[in-house]
Amino acid sequence: MEKVTVICGSQDRASQNIKNNLLVLRKWDIIGSGCDYQVFEFKNFRLIEIKEPLIYQDSLDKKIADCGFPANLIIFASKHRSKDGRAILTVHSTGNVNDAKFGGSDKKLAAAAPQAVRSLLRSIKMLAENEEYEVTLECTHHGPSDIDVPSVFIEIGSNEEQWLDEVAGRIVANAILMLKEEDSPVAVGFGGTHYAPRQTTLILETDVAFGHIFPGHVLDDIDESMIEQAFRRSRADFAYFDRKSMKAGQRERLGEIIERIGYEVLKESDIRDMDGVPWQFCRHLRQKVKEVCQNYMSEGKNSAH
Repeated sequence: MEKVTVICGSQDRASQNIKNNLLVLRKWDIIGSGCDYQVFEFKNFRLIEIKEPLIYQDSLDKKIADCGFPANLIIFASKHRSKDGRAILTVHSTGNVNDAKFGGSDKKLAAAAPQAVRSLLRSIKMLAENEEYEVTLECTHHGPSDIDVPSVFIEIGSNEEQWLDEVAGRIVANAILMLKEEDSPVAVGFGGTHYAPRQTTLILETDVAFGHIFPGHVLDDIDESMIEQAFRRSRADFAYFDRKSMKAGQRERLGEIIERIGYEVLKESDIRDMDGVPWQFCRHLRQKVKEVCQNYMSEGKNSAH
């Protein structure tokens, strides 16, 4: 039976912290070891412990399925490391825009899990309200990238003090157990810093979900193939630009590509205006408005002649 599958690394201290809290919070059945995996199950959740680093788990979805543990969603419970040592809880999709320096393959993106990203981010934000942790998205980065089951990383950072913090482990564990599969409209994000502040705010304040997100420093590197891959692997409905962080030339080039492959770019005001309204209705309405405007312009040109 396919289950929401949490992957924990035996050598990752933050991952072990999250795992231990998951096992305490619920009564799990011990399935035992299979294919070198330690496996636990609780209702629709499965917890699998592996020995190797999480970022190098290309094809893990296929490997665990072959062992009799198929997944419909994979959540990698991991540490986050940064030089500034900030106390932070992060959520992000995985893949590589350029060279695969930290797992995965060059220029390949994993299947994203936008609804899970949204659920996890909103839950850890609520649960960490009275704690000294920053809660944020990260842009798409590192491996694995060869994962066809939708997947997401949820992380505790940024050094050993936080990795071993039981409060942080409990927050992340509870967020996982609170997982909700919603039906929010999905955007691919472009622009901003690595921690995607505008996209984070939009998830927390509106109905939108985000799949893959590209930070400003890679925008000149991504081509039509990468953009098409991001939409496909995110199952996205539209694009969002952090416009103030982008150059006019970048907005124009990327906008033309996005339109050419059959999508549109929505502004923040567009996303906020459609809050609470089903995306299919919004898309139909926007298309009708576009057709009316095109007809009006065409008639105006004809009458001028």
